[in-house]
Amino acid sequence: MPNVQAAGFDCSKASTQVEKTVCDTPSLSAQDEELNRRYKALKHLQVFRLLQVRWLQERNTCNSTDCLEGAYRAQLKMLAPQPLPIPPAPSKEQLRPMAPTSQYSLLDPDGWQRYPLATFNAAPPQGDQQIVDTQVIAGVLHVVLFVGQYQQGQTGYIGTLYEYADDQPGLHPIAQDIGFVGWSSPGSNDQGMRFAGIADGLFYYRQRSGGDLQQSMTYHLGSRRAPEASQQLFQSPTNTLRHARARVAHDLNQENYSLSLDYDQQSNGTYSENVTEHNEVDSGWSIVNPTWSETRPVMYFDNEGPRACIWRVDVQRKLLSKIVPEHEAVSARPVDIHGREAVVYLERNQLKFALNPDD
Repeated sequence: MPNVQAAGFDCSKASTQVEKTVCDTPSLSAQDEELNRRYKALKHLQVFRLLQVRWLQERNTCNSTDCLEGAYRAQLKMLAPQPLPIPPAPSKEQLRPMAPTSQYSLLDPDGWQRYPLATFNAAPPQGDQQIVDTQVIAGVLHVVLFVGQYQQGQTGYIGTLYEYADDQPGLHPIAQDIGFVGWSSPGSNDQGMRFAGIADGLFYYRQRSGGDLQQSMTYHLGSRRAPEASQQLFQSPTNTLRHARARVAHDLNQENYSLSLDYDQQSNGTYSENVTEHNEVDSGWSIVNPTWSETRPVMYFDNEGPRACIWRVDVQRKLLSKIVPEHEAVSARPVDIHGREAVVYLERNQLKFALNPDD
């Protein structure tokens, strides 16, 4: 008889063929124990609870020892922390454009696993919903999002700021029914200079206090305390410049039907390359919210045309790939979860995340 405690669960209560195979196979039993140990350190985070549920569902479809061995190896790797960045990101000086006759490889892998994190009240008609910023602090994912409506005149956007903290349930309303000032070009496909964002565990934003007057505010992430007035102003470059590995070659607010990049180093006599072909909006590309990863030579953007979904631009491997196929997916923001590439985004009235299966 196998040791009833050999696996990460009680083998005397094993009821399915998968559980019995794990208990009867020493290598699987040892891997199950190790997986259980790693998961216990992470199960206070919803991201990993969701990953574990999906993994158990997939593991339980195995009908061979080889299948189970592969499933355990993959999940043990998923639960092992990885150093950042992975792989080591090249510097801007090491990145070069393609030859003028070359094109990005266009991929539609649909392999990124997608999970819901929280549900919020839907934006009103003609409303707006945006992820303002994200940050992982001490292993905990924090997301700040805005849901509101644009009002004509000097009022601007009126709505609610929410925080999602992965170690706390649901969404916390940071501030409700405020005149939110987050970007210099709200509503545009490139939002311009940022006036709201996360730095050192604090979320900074501005709100209108009457007419053109604005008050700077700070909120301590994860505290669920009321925001405080601040003398500190937050200002950072547009998302097309922040963490950029190459420069967007034209103003996306004026010309958003294609994406071109300019590099610091030339290749084959050129500093520029076309990521997408130039066309009219009805033909496929209408690029919105281009955002660079802080740790990887990768840009993400939403697309509003017939190819609507979330796309990934790998400027090192010259790959353009669709990573979220749902047409309602918007406001993609990159984040590293446990050292692995992911994006958080909005779809209808849900906050979701998608994880790169190959990372």
